[in-house]
Amino acid sequence: MAVLTLLLVPALALAAGRPVKHNRRKPHATARPASRPAAAMPAADVAIGVVEPIFDPTGKALLAWRSALARAKAGKGQARAAFYGASHTAADLWTGELRRMWQADFGEAGHGFVLPAKWNLGYRQQDLVVDASPGWQILRHKREMGAAVGEYGLLGVAMQSADPNDFAEIRTTRDNPIGRKFSQLEVWLQPQVGGGGLRVSVDGQETLVPTSENAEPYATFKLPDAPHTVRLQPLGDGPVLLYGVTVDRSAPGVLIDQLGIPGMRAEILLHWTEARWAEQLRRRHPDLVVLAYGTNDVTEEAETIERYLADWQRAVAMVKRAVPGAACLIVGPTDRLVGKGKDRQTAPRTPQIVAAQRQIASETGCGHWDPQRAMGGPGAMLRWQELGLAQADGVHLNRAGYKRMAELFAAALAAQTAAP
Repeated sequence: MAVLTLLLVPALALAAGRPVKHNRRKPHATARPASRPAAAMPAADVAIGVVEPIFDPTGKALLAWRSALARAKAGKGQARAAFYGASHTAADLWTGELRRMWQADFGEAGHGFVLPAKWNLGYRQQDLVVDASPGWQILRHKREMGAAVGEYGLLGVAMQSADPNDFAEIRTTRDNPIGRKFSQLEVWLQPQVGGGGLRVSVDGQETLVPTSENAEPYATFKLPDAPHTVRLQPLGDGPVLLYGVTVDRSAPGVLIDQLGIPGMRAEILLHWTEARWAEQLRRRHPDLVVLAYGTNDVTEEAETIERYLADWQRAVAMVKRAVPGAACLIVGPTDRLVGKGKDRQTAPRTPQIVAAQRQIASETGCGHWDPQRAMGGPGAMLRWQELGLAQADGVHLNRAGYKRMAELFAAALAAQTAAP
């Protein structure tokens, strides 16, 4: 599909295109012994958890990712990951720490995909500054919409406005070691009847991009590899629908697209128009697709395992159709507590969910990683709270906890990517 491509150089104006305390209680179960020697684990501020190996019956689930990392390490290419999930992913703390670690080891290839709107308190970006006015209409599937399917794009969330006072802005960080520069920007748009113009300002230089019926869906800007500020504003002559922006570099290294939506389950993919979503996923050409769902599933007592398996089969099939050459990894639930006070315990449905996910992994050729076991097993959330690594809700970790989870996840994948 054609795209609108623009080139920026320092001294040139932009060409017009067509004219961003835990409760101190002991865990109910002791931590599972480490699967690998402690020396294999990365250093951490708090050394809790174990390196839980990737479950991979075929031994081939991560071959594409393994090859991409080798290319990145050799300075010959990029390793790209699309990381779907719920609130653990949406905060970009877990994925953000992974991005930092992998880019330090393999090279910084950019921040990746961003929806430049503060549409949910649990959705944010690490190492990229994102700001937006509150007037944008947020489009996504909600439970009360039932089985409906909609055009929500790569993330499953889009934003729309016709108000010239609305804006969305992204800018590189000045303080953090990564995220200080990028060299390619893409603005993803929905051409539509009556679609208005979008003002795209890059470092103060403006381009007017149309979103009318016959407009191009992607506006691509080639930039100097340097710090940048991008501001998007509707012109006010019609609605502008944005699926997001991508912030990349051409340098070898690792790139992670954080694609989390708080409260979601894998079933959410079935409510996105497949053609649009698949086209956009292919455009990101990921070497690894992670489906990190499960923590919300363990409290869905009314759902049968048969229905759960059917939804996962359909969701994984969508991924396989869209990017058949990508590695596939299912990430299960963290330890989640239910009950109150002295009655708090791990959600009883957790083993069933993990077993069902491993069945799907076996049937589809995906890998599976078990965060609950990596945390230390049933009841481990209590210990993570005790050490100041988890929130009082018994569901979510905090910044330090997600950093530790990222280290455990990266260690598991490093073990998987080692030579046989």
